[in-house]
Amino acid sequence: MKKKWIIYAFLLACLLQPACTKQVKAPIRNVPPVLVVQGLVTTAPGPYTINLSYSGPYTNSLQATQQDSMYFIADAKVVIKDDQGDSTTCTYTSLGNYTSDNPQFIGTIGRTYALFVYLSNGQEYMSKPETIQPVPPIDSLSIGYDSAGLTGILPPPLIVTVNTHDPGGSQNYYRWTAMGYIPRKSWGDVCLAPFPPCGDPYSCTCFAECEQLFTDNQVNIFSNQFSSGREIIQPIYYSPVYWFGDHYVEIDQYSLTLESYQFWEQYLAQTDRTGSILDPLPSPVIGNIYNARDSTEPALGIFSASDVYQEKVILVPFFLQQYELESVAGQNILQGDCQMTYPNALPDGMAPPAWDSAQVINIR
Repeated sequence: MKKKWIIYAFLLACLLQPACTKQVKAPIRNVPPVLVVQGLVTTAPGPYTINLSYSGPYTNSLQATQQDSMYFIADAKVVIKDDQGDSTTCTYTSLGNYTSDNPQFIGTIGRTYALFVYLSNGQEYMSKPETIQPVPPIDSLSIGYDSAGLTGILPPPLIVTVNTHDPGGSQNYYRWTAMGYIPRKSWGDVCLAPFPPCGDPYSCTCFAECEQLFTDNQVNIFSNQFSSGREIIQPIYYSPVYWFGDHYVEIDQYSLTLESYQFWEQYLAQTDRTGSILDPLPSPVIGNIYNARDSTEPALGIFSASDVYQEKVILVPFFLQQYELESVAGQNILQGDCQMTYPNALPDGMAPPAWDSAQVINIR
């Protein structure tokens, strides 16, 4: 019995000793950079944007953010063509972005479009043709408020839900994007005489309120496989409520081809990983771009051609209570001039442009 306890004590001591463990440094794969393309032509007037870059040897998200500029492509020739012989060149602007030059070049339902990329090293890439399919209009927008915290988003947001009808009769695919301006509050800046310095963040009024650009980068896609000809109800946008004021929201509803839908479906499968053993194995998200001289050599990313229906609204939340909002806003009121404090904010008192004719929705 005594001998058995000695063995147990020895094994326990070995487990607790650093010398009993061996640190293994896993090798990192080094793969050559691959062209990455993202571009879209729609039935809305341009200019259209094509982004070109090379994949980078990132090992973490911080490194990717710091090194992105090293992999943007600034010296390519980019052309978008349709099946009727029309085309437009694209001019480089910044950060790998090229914008279309011809304002008369606008996407048309039923016509087919392709992207051509000529790199400075002599390589040529092109996309598979994309034919624009029609998209139905947005019937209405439903607005809710996540006061119970069901979304897990802080601060609690206004939830914008799209209501539309699938026309049926064929396989249809959809994508939604959204952006807007949200009211923000800061301590403000020094008030001009005769106003005294402000000592209470809730009552500060000088340069203390602004509208900040808020872009929702989540990917929202839908297939009518099980809802052909039926109503589609899809939550699209979550507008965080930091302070009192109007929320300016833009929703874009796009048609997708099957190939574009499958690309975004694959993208979601790779990004919505939970860390479980049931997660799909990591793999490159291959789209419809390939080497024009060797079709077996693909690039990454997607070039899409879509019909688009756009809806702009101004949300006016009348229901907000002072005590309720201050309990949340107190954590998010920062020092300084509101416009200077929050990135991509408009000056105090300035409403966002292009919402002059937008529908106003009062939320009570």
